Amino acid sequence: MSSSAQLPPDSTLAPTIKRLDEAVVNRIAAGEIIHRPANALKELIENSLDAGSTSIQVSIKDGGLKLLQIQDNGHGIRFGDLAIVCERFTTSKLRTFDDLSTMSTYGFRGEALASVSHIAHVAITTKTKDSNCAYKASYSDGAIIPAKPGGAAEPKPCAGNNGTQISAEDLFYNVPTRRKALKNATEEYNRILDVVNRYAIHNEGVSFTCRKVGSNTPDVHTTTSATVVDNIRHIYGSAVANELLSLEKSYPVYPLKIKGWISNANYNVKKFVMLLFINHRSVESPAIRKAIEAVYTTYLPKNTHPWVYLSLEMDPRNVDVNVHPTKREVHFMNEEEVIATICEAIQDRLGDANVSRNFLTQTLLPQVSAKIRAEDGSKKPAPKVYEYNQVRTDSRAQTLDSFLVSASPYTISNSSSYKRVKVGVDPSEDIDGDQEMDVDSDAEHSDRNDFVGDDESTEGGTPGSLLNKIGQFKRDPLMKSGSDNSRTQSQGRSSSNGSGSPRTGSQTRLSGGLRAKAPRVEVKLTSVLQLRDEVKKQGHSILTPIFANHTFVGILDNQRGLIQNELVLYLVNYEAISEELFYQICLRDFSNFGFIRLSSPVSIKDMVRMALDDEQELMEKDKWPEELKPKDEIAQTVANTLVSRKEMLKEYFSICITDDGKLSAIPMMIRGYVPNLEKLSDFLWRLGSEIDWTSEKACFQTLARELALFYSTQPERVEDPFEDEQTQGESSGEVDHDKKTPQEVQDAQFQHMISSLIFPAFKKHFIPPKALIEKSGMVVQVAQVKDLYKVFERC
Repeated sequence: MSSSAQLPPDSTLAPTIKRLDEAVVNRIAAGEIIHRPANALKELIENSLDAGSTSIQVSIKDGGLKLLQIQDNGHGIRFGDLAIVCERFTTSKLRTFDDLSTMSTYGFRGEALASVSHIAHVAITTKTKDSNCAYKASYSDGAIIPAKPGGAAEPKPCAGNNGTQISAEDLFYNVPTRRKALKNATEEYNRILDVVNRYAIHNEGVSFTCRKVGSNTPDVHTTTSATVVDNIRHIYGSAVANELLSLEKSYPVYPLKIKGWISNANYNVKKFVMLLFINHRSVESPAIRKAIEAVYTTYLPKNTHPWVYLSLEMDPRNVDVNVHPTKREVHFMNEEEVIATICEAIQDRLGDANVSRNFLTQTLLPQVSAKIRAEDGSKKPAPKVYEYNQVRTDSRAQTLDSFLVSASPYTISNSSSYKRVKVGVDPSEDIDGDQEMDVDSDAEHSDRNDFVGDDESTEGGTPGSLLNKIGQFKRDPLMKSGSDNSRTQSQGRSSSNGSGSPRTGSQTRLSGGLRAKAPRVEVKLTSVLQLRDEVKKQGHSILTPIFANHTFVGILDNQRGLIQNELVLYLVNYEAISEELFYQICLRDFSNFGFIRLSSPVSIKDMVRMALDDEQELMEKDKWPEELKPKDEIAQTVANTLVSRKEMLKEYFSICITDDGKLSAIPMMIRGYVPNLEKLSDFLWRLGSEIDWTSEKACFQTLARELALFYSTQPERVEDPFEDEQTQGESSGEVDHDKKTPQEVQDAQFQHMISSLIFPAFKKHFIPPKALIEKSGMVVQVAQVKDLYKVFERC
């Protein structure tokens, strides 16, 4: 075997050194200088400033990755230089190495345009003052190329203004790794805005404009006549501009000239903002930054920072700008002494302004403030609050309605023609003395009270109501086991007036007539905790404080109401929003509901059959399809399904079902609130057909949604038994216009329940989801107090 045989892979021989291809070298160098679109824009802005531009316009698409374009009105590029303008180490600003010591321009290496052309498709349109027309050329890899395949590579004459326009398309198209790392276009655009903002503030007398392609409104726009403070106010806001101190000092020793604007002791932010320029070049200096922060620690609260803009001018011979490829860092002589001088200048300026420092104080409560004035004997009037700044009413104020016991919004009907089962409260009976009709804190649901009523028949002998009387009972702890015999139910008024047997079960009486409250059950089910977290994550950051701090104004109709937050009036669709409210209550009070016990348990099969009859009425030809199972069989299946899961429904949702398939109780979501039982048949039908019983989380979520749909606000329809008499009265001309119809009375009671129960619940427990704002008409801003006063003043 010859000695020239192939070497094994683990050979220890040194590899051969080869010269890199020029394209590879240029692309590597470009990656060092142009890290991201903001670096490319910085180089192009500095070129425009070196060209003496007074107007610089920047257009961005997809964070600069798709298009980065800059246009200025500088002196332009000569026609003879267009052929080599994108080659490496070609510049008009440097001739010898010694010129670096006296640099007065931004650029000096001649690599900015070359680097951009190696990683993007570059097009340059330029016109000098003495040229008759503008010229346009395209570039790739540092060389001029034809604009279209097969054409000439020479610059083409075209129309244009004095100055230069440079477009870089598809940045990093040939560097896929860098392109993937910069996939967030929003972040890249924010970095570009930061670069434009810095140079716009530093270069007063130069107009800067930055906008996204296709947008008519620029995100940054400064004018040539604006001062530094004007630009700061436009970009960073008046909150910063109003708290700035001018700083201007000269030190011939180094030499050093300091000029800038710094925030005073009244202003502080959570993130340090520092704009630093050395010899008009935007740079970063961690040492200067850290030293300035140390100066402000004696003036600002802990973990807060100032706003600083500094422009340092030094002898160019003392500054080394050729430190970093991106020119982001510079080194200068006497660094420690210069930093100490800067800190001393800032310290002196803050000390001079400290005499006017403002301190925030806590406002005293009205009672304490009045007491202090009484003790001092002073009679200084309170500061005037203009009418257009006054809120309609104090959200903490109580109305007389909150001290009244609300009657049930549902009335008794003796009409045997009702298809739906009606619910009502006998107005001749008193409500239990310890019943509360307003919304309490979270502890209200830990009471787990029951609504219990007697059986009552109408004149026709049929039950006229499921709820004829309201009384309260405590839930027995043994009910979790599903035993109905663990509680003794009191009947009639004997439970409320003491004339009968005392209440039994878990309810106990303490001294003074107070009831002992059962401990709240702590839910540890992972599925329920996940659903609660989802509600919190989906909360809308703007709507949540509006509902939490709103003031109820009034009811418009059975669907919409008015609320006020601060000085803004909103129209809300409480009927639709209440569904989300009850869904959140289902999750929050999971396994901690009270009971609304039906006076007469109803057959689930009969109720489901009633819902199926309604479905049949909506079908074509009012006929039940032959391919479906008979309605009786479907109703029996639903009843069997619910009976088999009665223990779970009772323990977690307070839905009580007997062994023979009858519903005896439903959960109490809000104390005093009773849902419209006209929807009960549909609710039971959907429990058997819409609930996902296969997984725990899906089961609880769908069950809570169905409960929320059932409990959502909807007024009951009331038929007027005297409608025929009214019709006869109208024909004879004898009409009592002051007499309200039963439906009007019902609507009034319904709206009173909404104002006294539902809106207080919105205020205490509701987290509006983000999807709510996407639905039209859910929350609509109607008016603002200040705007209304402006209208009235013109009248």
